Amino acid sequence: MKKRLLPMLLAMILLLSACGLPGRSTAPETPQAQEPGAAQIQMYHTTEGDASESERAENEEASQPEQASPAPSESTPELPAEPVQIDLGNTAVLDVELVRVLNYMPELKVDLRYAGTNNFTGDVVYNIDEPYLRLGTVKKLMAAQSMLREQGYELVLWDAFRPPEAQYVLFDAHPNGADVANPYGGGHSSHSSGGSVDVALMKNGELVELPSDFDDFSALGDRDYSDVSAEAAANARLLEKVMTACGFVGYSKEWWHFADTTGYNYADVESAVLPEQATRVYESVCNEYINIRRVANPTAEPLGNVPNGEHMTVLSYLSGFAHIQYGDVTGYVNSYYIKPVY
Repeated sequence: MKKRLLPMLLAMILLLSACGLPGRSTAPETPQAQEPGAAQIQMYHTTEGDASESERAENEEASQPEQASPAPSESTPELPAEPVQIDLGNTAVLDVELVRVLNYMPELKVDLRYAGTNNFTGDVVYNIDEPYLRLGTVKKLMAAQSMLREQGYELVLWDAFRPPEAQYVLFDAHPNGADVANPYGGGHSSHSSGGSVDVALMKNGELVELPSDFDDFSALGDRDYSDVSAEAAANARLLEKVMTACGFVGYSKEWWHFADTTGYNYADVESAVLPEQATRVYESVCNEYINIRRVANPTAEPLGNVPNGEHMTVLSYLSGFAHIQYGDVTGYVNSYYIKPVY
């Protein structure tokens, strides 16, 4: 009988140990970090071992006595537990498509440095006068703007989608691959994917104090804020926390640069034909008509056509196609057979 009971007792012990007995755990469970996505973005949380440079600096400052480190003139505001979820309702435009940002954020402060001469080159780098981004990235930017407004701040947009040819202009002006992506060596700026932004903070209509100006290649431009004022550091950290919470990731050498955590393919937009002056109205310029395709593919099923000289509304851009509305028909047309109407 004892011989029969022994295997049964051993089996029960193994079963109980596999399930876990309450009160017998030797270490607390650590929750697994979840990558933020378009459907639900959560405030980031890291353990001490996973903390970024800026987070470690912040934790070190918090652990010091008050007299050892001057406090910022304004404390960093507490952020909501979660950013607002952006729902645009039913829209024909896909998150992957390149859109005019001001169609969705008409009150956004825009100061495109490369569309003018107030940049490190001293010249106009590209000829588009308004920002464009992937729709999915715009939604995240809208969430960040909403969070900041609750604290009395707003975003200033310095750069968004950057046409690939602009990267050659930037590298020629500053041929240092450590600071500027080298297009001659096959390098891309993430801006040319339509999923990155350069942003700053403003309050009461003015820029707040920040570590440096845009495109400062010195140590002031990085995310080690030990060499800037406490107020500039606090403002930069607030910007980073909000952008990270809304689905962006920062770049260690540029406090102003944030890339969408959703990776986008450069090829999707590198041949996008954007107007130099923003407009949504275009005209067909084909001999007879241009076909409206169901998807952005020249062999896709045609849904209809736009006769030569007729006007249409452009909703977004993808590859060499424009996503258009013509009457009751929504679809894709070849961008090379349309021209903007001003």
